[in-house]
Amino acid sequence: MIARTNSHADKTGLLIIHPGALGDVLLARPVLHALRVQFPQHEFALLSANAVGSLLRDCAEVDRTFPLEAMHVSQLFAGFESLGGSFRTWLGTCERAVGWLRDAEAAVSNTLRTVGVRNINLESPFSSDLVAVHQADRYFEAIGIEESGKGFTYPLLLPADLKRQSQAILQACDWSGETPLVLIHPGSGSVHKCVEAGRLATVIEWLIKAGMTPILIEGPADRQAVAKVLSSLTTQVPVIRNQNLSAVAGALAKAALYLGHDSGMTHLAAALAIPTVACFGPTHASRWAPLGPTVSIVSGMPCVCSNWSEVERCHERVCLQIPSECMIEACRTQLMRRS
Repeated sequence: MIARTNSHADKTGLLIIHPGALGDVLLARPVLHALRVQFPQHEFALLSANAVGSLLRDCAEVDRTFPLEAMHVSQLFAGFESLGGSFRTWLGTCERAVGWLRDAEAAVSNTLRTVGVRNINLESPFSSDLVAVHQADRYFEAIGIEESGKGFTYPLLLPADLKRQSQAILQACDWSGETPLVLIHPGSGSVHKCVEAGRLATVIEWLIKAGMTPILIEGPADRQAVAKVLSSLTTQVPVIRNQNLSAVAGALAKAALYLGHDSGMTHLAAALAIPTVACFGPTHASRWAPLGPTVSIVSGMPCVCSNWSEVERCHERVCLQIPSECMIEACRTQLMRRS
């Protein structure tokens, strides 16, 4: 057994491993809050994608981050000798580890035990052994906590400096703050989850006529989706692009309304307690709905595809034939609630 190095004598470590995308990690926030209540004196370290990890650290939901991009998960699978110096040192203070990944051969568990971690709960949230429906509840069940994500309403609280940074971004988009700001994300993690550009364009033009300022959000994989929406519009609409996640979060925090698909950006808007309209199609809201008190789900006909391969081959896309009037009504309702 490797001796425990105690470089953080005043804090015992608790490691949370989440290799998922932005939306998946945000759906685990109820678990993070539950663990914080249970272990208030521990130092929480999140091993996740750098962008979402940094955001949650800046919002004080975790204390430390280890970027997924630095191959820390691969090191855990490879064994103790593969651990990086600072990561290995911190693990020497760690008493407990939870995570949502498949560790069928117990390689990660064995590495953690070797470095001195005594309590380990690792399980894939996609395991067929789990019975919970919503992903947030599956995160609880996977690590053996008998709680639920239902009713979770704690908003993500951004630090003041992030909000200040976003002001310049919005000013560059010609938003003065005098009109209600509406942010629209035309993209998603998959083109098969996106509403037709023309339908979104109709909603955007209604927003303009209603005296609001719509601005599009373009992530690294959204160029084509944004271009299609812009070409469907009869008026010019600004776009936020080439910004990091924390900067976009700051802009979202100033919005009166957000419209998007089943995407990480939609989960972020909901986590910030922004009135959110989420368009769902082939994915099921019962499993993937964003958490928050101000979320409205709209969808087309029930999806007829039995698996994702069929979704990718589907041309009818009846589940995403959401009438523009339906989206407009959802936006109107959310704006009325906010006012």
